[in-house]
Amino acid sequence: MFSATTTSRLAQAATLANTAPGPRGGRLLPDRLDQPAELPVALPNWNFDEDPSSATLRSVRKLRAAVAGIWQDAHALDIDAALEGVNHLLASAGPVHVIAPEPATERTPAVLAAGQDSDVPEKSLSTSLALALAEVALAGELTRLRTCSGEDCTNAFVDLTRNRSKQFCDEANCANRAHVKAYRARQAAESSDRGDRSDHPDHSDDADREAESDEVSSEHGSLEDAPEKKDKAGKKKAKKGKKKK
Repeated sequence: MFSATTTSRLAQAATLANTAPGPRGGRLLPDRLDQPAELPVALPNWNFDEDPSSATLRSVRKLRAAVAGIWQDAHALDIDAALEGVNHLLASAGPVHVIAPEPATERTPAVLAAGQDSDVPEKSLSTSLALALAEVALAGELTRLRTCSGEDCTNAFVDLTRNRSKQFCDEANCANRAHVKAYRARQAAESSDRGDRSDHPDHSDDADREAESDEVSSEHGSLEDAPEKKDKAGKKKAKKGKKKK
């Protein structure tokens, strides 16, 4: 779907977006880029100094806001707004050109490139994420930039499934939490239904039996009338016998 480089950069873009304060996996987390010293910990792959400057932190936090905005627009299917955000990042990356990766053959796809080897870490980070998001946009795959559907979680993630079915992030075990909650809700509903049936028993069978009894009584008379009918029939037979004598 995407090159290994782009897939890795997209994961780093999601990691950067998820350092912002907010609900993450059912917990309200603080800003994880609150101090310059947190940069090497939060983004270990970008060779930040052990003691970054406040200006570097401000640049990265500005980049984080831009990346998070693109993610939110893509998740909301506002592709025009997402493209505008990608173009803004590309403009800050400087001239973009196409190169052949190394090692390469005549059939190796070219890739987008920008920036210089001498760029400071925050500039390299911005350029790399801009190129990755541009590749996603060119492939028509911006809708793969998703926000977690878990309760109390706004983590960004990339949906790399074939049928675009991924709904939860992997960072906070949100899928399992959602399944457990749904299971408990079903169990509670079933328990409530059983309780309702025990509190209000169904008398429909008794009513049916009473109705059948009424029908029998109307057709053949009540059981109390039956002995009287037998007595009358016996008296009539006795009278007939006397007349014959």
